[in-house]
Amino acid sequence: MNPYRRLAVTAVVAIVSVGVAVASVATAPREDVEPTRSTATSPGAVWTLDAADVLGDEFATFEDPVGGRFGEVAGGVIDAGDVLVAKAGLINQESKEFERSELVGFDASTGVVRWTASADGIGHCSSTVVGSFVLCISGSDVVAVDSASGEVTRYPTGWNLFRVTADGADIYVVEGEEDGYSVRIHRGTLDDFDSRWSLTVDDTWVDPSNRLEIVTIAGGNGVARFSSGTALFDVETGELVDNFASPDCVRERSKRGDEVFFVVGRRCSDLFVFRSDLVDSTGRTIATADTELYQRVSVDALNAPDDPVMFGGTAFDPISGQTLWTADDYNFTSDVAIVDGVVIAQSVPARDLRTGAQLWSDDVEPVNTLPTAVHGGAAYVVDWQEILALDPATGSRRASVSIDSLVGNTDGRSEEVALQEIGGGVLVVNETRLNLLPPVSE
Repeated sequence: MNPYRRLAVTAVVAIVSVGVAVASVATAPREDVEPTRSTATSPGAVWTLDAADVLGDEFATFEDPVGGRFGEVAGGVIDAGDVLVAKAGLINQESKEFERSELVGFDASTGVVRWTASADGIGHCSSTVVGSFVLCISGSDVVAVDSASGEVTRYPTGWNLFRVTADGADIYVVEGEEDGYSVRIHRGTLDDFDSRWSLTVDDTWVDPSNRLEIVTIAGGNGVARFSSGTALFDVETGELVDNFASPDCVRERSKRGDEVFFVVGRRCSDLFVFRSDLVDSTGRTIATADTELYQRVSVDALNAPDDPVMFGGTAFDPISGQTLWTADDYNFTSDVAIVDGVVIAQSVPARDLRTGAQLWSDDVEPVNTLPTAVHGGAAYVVDWQEILALDPATGSRRASVSIDSLVGNTDGRSEEVALQEIGGGVLVVNETRLNLLPPVSE
């Protein structure tokens, strides 16, 4: 297999009656039943979970229960603390639909399956849980899955649902007409979906094929990624803060703690006028470049809220917008990762985020691909044939593990992997296997 194909990717106005919640029970196991599903651990992993063992079928694969977080790499989990929730099923070779689908809850520290529940008709789950509940949608129902037991409860809404998400306490329901140009966001609870507020965003639409999570919460503001643009709203009042829609566009976005930064193109369809802005989640413009700028920040692990932000090869103070330093070997398309005050870019030396000084010595080889996860102070990189844990300050390797040993024989299915940070470490995501990497020593 060509090693470059391995992908590393380390995110309502009408008042209606909610109706009566309808509960169903997971298939097994319960607290009084010994878990029966386990997988032989791959070399270099703490534990391994095979989709084939979950479903009892050698052709089974994982699908991201949230959707679209890792590009074309299938799989992924929802982190509910002691339990991780995944989705496994079979792909119909004719229709390409995901069938015989099951949600599976498994122990975050051992990988042992605790329960499974039918996921037929259930999709687009939230990456954030409320208490022990994973939230998903099914038709016009909001579905709450108890991560501890697998019990499934449906809450009818009467709406055409696009997505549901949460902030750890309240839930946010996104709905609207399938072919309409108004989308509504409600904030409330499972008992009353719009008890806090409802927001209507006009001249907005959602493509049914969109797999991304629509609403994420960043500090005091919410970010809604529609097919027609990106809207910012105040989570306390439900008021619209800003809306980056035609003729503007959001080219990239990066999350840093409770903050989100956007690379916003102005007049994107104009062939002769180029301007790009770096905008924070309050809608404030931090910096401007007179060019068509693209920049992806694959991971942003900061030390302090006032750490500089990168924009087109230049570091800016996020509060004042002051230019701090510029590197000639970075350009307007340089993707970066920021880890513990270090700026890491492909094929160029790593630099100090605050001063721009070169940190890695000249005899340390720059990375070929950017880090996409951070754990225990190490930056994790998917390289050609292995996953590396690097010391961000020096570039030295702290650990490595073979991708082939983790993935095994996929029988012609994808060997591409992505990395996902979870509470217990770094999860290696693949469509047939999930592996938890052990923590690395200093």
